[in-house]
Amino acid sequence: MELQHGRTSRTRELLRLAWPAVLSYILNNTYRINDQFWIQGLGPKAQTAIGATFFIQVLNFAFVFLAVGGALALVSRNVGARDDHARDSFARHSLAIGFLVGLALTAAVVPSAHALSAGVGLDGQAQEMAGDYLGTLYLFMGPIAVFPALDAIFIARGHTRIPMGLQSMAVVMNYVLNPLFIYGKDAAQHVDAPGAEFIASIAERLGIEGHGIAGAAFATGVSRTIVVCAGLLILTGPVRMRFRGPIAFSLRTSLQRALAIVRISAPSSVSIAIYALAYLGLVRFVLSPLGEDTTAGLGLGFQIFEGISFPCYLGVAIAGSSLVGREIGAKNRQGVLDVVRSARFVSRFLGVAFAGIFLFVGPPVVAWFTQDAAVAKQTIIYVQVLAFSQYWVAVEAVNEKVLLGSGQTGALYWIAPLGNVLRIPLGWFLAFGDPGFALGAAGVWWAVNVTTLLKAFLFWQRVQRGAWLDRALAS
Repeated sequence: MELQHGRTSRTRELLRLAWPAVLSYILNNTYRINDQFWIQGLGPKAQTAIGATFFIQVLNFAFVFLAVGGALALVSRNVGARDDHARDSFARHSLAIGFLVGLALTAAVVPSAHALSAGVGLDGQAQEMAGDYLGTLYLFMGPIAVFPALDAIFIARGHTRIPMGLQSMAVVMNYVLNPLFIYGKDAAQHVDAPGAEFIASIAERLGIEGHGIAGAAFATGVSRTIVVCAGLLILTGPVRMRFRGPIAFSLRTSLQRALAIVRISAPSSVSIAIYALAYLGLVRFVLSPLGEDTTAGLGLGFQIFEGISFPCYLGVAIAGSSLVGREIGAKNRQGVLDVVRSARFVSRFLGVAFAGIFLFVGPPVVAWFTQDAAVAKQTIIYVQVLAFSQYWVAVEAVNEKVLLGSGQTGALYWIAPLGNVLRIPLGWFLAFGDPGFALGAAGVWWAVNVTTLLKAFLFWQRVQRGAWLDRALAS
């Protein structure tokens, strides 16, 4: 009875941390949902461009994540160990890494934005739109890259409501700025949405002209920059993080702590990069031959539906990761095991729930985001096929983040990359390989389902064995 009570108490603690994190991640993805909603007035070419460039952004996020995973593990561990100096030092290093990575991405992507758009198989107007979007968005990559590290620091310290509040503020700004900068005074003529006429009147008074798809990127950059500034003020104010270390703090120690963050983050970063490359390969070699409607359907389905479901899994998994780090810092083996059980239970419940939502709620929701019948059809195919892997996506997410929170991330180098790379040949075979059994786009999505099951099983097995916990407690 006492053990059961302990698990129930741990589940409550997990949910207390998780629900603001879930809302924060959903709100973070609302940027892309906002973009997909407002650009529909620019036509299906714009939605194709946004869908294709998303995976370029995911690929670049692999570099941004170098500042994130290690911060989550090391800041939470030092919270559990009650070492305030090390806690704040790792946080400072994480923010610095994020900002430097962002500046490097700005320098690399802005001059090559249109070439990158061509590289994923886009041409003509869709390529031009994608290049304009990327070239504008990456002007703001310095502050944009800082926010995930800032988010990880707040969560590691148990302040999950602060990122939620910041994201709420940013989404409201983004909703207003999108039509303002995309259409200007003509906003109400292109998209029938709440507030469109009022925003159009503001644009007319201020003399703001629309800038098309580049305006959507500018709106995202401005809103995220403002939020990052606000978050840093909160971190150094109410949260009382010290930005200055002691005078005796040496360059050698600084490099050691930066490398410690990167060492923990690197396997996840590699995994994210290969995930993005796999999808870019799918777009380039499998989906592009199936037509732009299929690529647009991927963009809508991925960003709207999985843009809601995956943040829910991720919020629970990250909350569990933070608690795992704290219990390891406190050398509490049973506490770690209780967190793992609770996080798995909640994630599996969410996976089943979203499977039902994808199957039965998908078709009417798709109609809100596109006026093109062919794009709507492809989006519905994507959503209803992916419904069958939502349980396994949840299982994969929670077990992967348990390893991240423990700092034992070596398995991330091969499990997720293996499954993601297999998607390209398996997707091609199921789409085109056997003339009597070619499934087209649906075959690609079934390949995603099969490889998700493989990754989920391997991560579950790795955590179940428990060797990672022995190593984490001994370090």
